[in-house]
Amino acid sequence: MKLSALAIIPCALALASCESTSRFDGMFGSSPRPVASRPHPVGAPEPLIAAPTEPVSSEPLPPVGGSVAPGSSVAVQPGGMAPSSQNQVALQAPPPPVSTGGIAGSWRISDAARGSCGISLTRQTLLDVYRATPSGCQAGSLAKVNAWQQRGQEIDLLEPGGRTAVRLFPTSDGAYEGAATMSGAKIRMTR
Repeated sequence: MKLSALAIIPCALALASCESTSRFDGMFGSSPRPVASRPHPVGAPEPLIAAPTEPVSSEPLPPVGGSVAPGSSVAVQPGGMAPSSQNQVALQAPPPPVSTGGIAGSWRISDAARGSCGISLTRQTLLDVYRATPSGCQAGSLAKVNAWQQRGQEIDLLEPGGRTAVRLFPTSDGAYEGAATMSGAKIRMTR
């Protein structure tokens, strides 16, 4: 008697949890209820109508530590005086990112601790990254590289699994410099 009562309790709980039939509307020969008769979730927000906005204008930002006088390209220091010609530094915008086609090809990688080796960066895709093939690299982080990706101006050399092994940034001479993410060793990549 006890065994049959214990068997009935789990069955009753299972059936009670399936009491809600809204999940099964239209299934198993039942007819679906009209949408208007279905309960709405409590606290659901009403859809909003987008408000018109004014046109957006853009202007270049002033340099750090000062502002540019209207109609002038000379930076004004926080005290309100223009810097002398000896202290003026030419403000240059960073160069635009190089396309992946400009990065693809054969490169030489110099690891400050373990010498240099070659790496071929291709445009052959591996999911959302590109294939990389190191050649003769002694450093563990460089020897494991199998892919690369570009993020703006940054180039990341990736190990299997997508972990970043090396982060590189462009230099003025067309090379890329950075560091291995695990060891911090300085890395330079040149053509």
